[in-house]
Amino acid sequence: MIQQQQQLDEHVQAGIEHHELGQLEKATHYFRLAAKQECPIGMFLYGISLRHGWGCKPNTALAFQYLQTAAEYAVHDMLNGLASNGELIIAIYELGVSFQQGWGVTKNKETAFYYFEIAANLGDLDAMNDLAFCYTHGHGVKKNIFKAAQYYRMASKQGNVQIGNSWIWKDKYNIVDEPGWDKKLCVK
Repeated sequence: MIQQQQQLDEHVQAGIEHHELGQLEKATHYFRLAAKQECPIGMFLYGISLRHGWGCKPNTALAFQYLQTAAEYAVHDMLNGLASNGELIIAIYELGVSFQQGWGVTKNKETAFYYFEIAANLGDLDAMNDLAFCYTHGHGVKKNIFKAAQYYRMASKQGNVQIGNSWIWKDKYNIVDEPGWDKKLCVK
């Protein structure tokens, strides 16, 4: 068991090293080896490679399947009280992106919102910004500018600032920093 985990880690690490060197075919080969042995991070990285055609022919449908399985591992770990890897939380976010863009699955704004919300609440900064965008524009959810400000602020406070979002710091949005603010405020 320890030897198998060590081999999976080596495949993932070799894939990352080859990716960083621009050797995408070799990188994808190692990610695929790890994914085929049910390594969640390997599944995520192989899924992303398939989606974008990094070192392989793009296959968004198969990419979606690998991303979905990696996300299921993250959910399983969380439900069982295990600390889930950030890479696997990203898999949940990437499912949202897949639904938002229609990559390997039918475009669905409501489902994209659902996955963005989960990943944002687990701390993914990109998901916070995409969730805020959904609230700002009413994509997959009822438009709510206060909720948008809340998630944009959360991401911004952690260093992920979106250009053109200075409006979120107006005094009228300060309420979103108070615990339970959304229960106190009836937003139309």
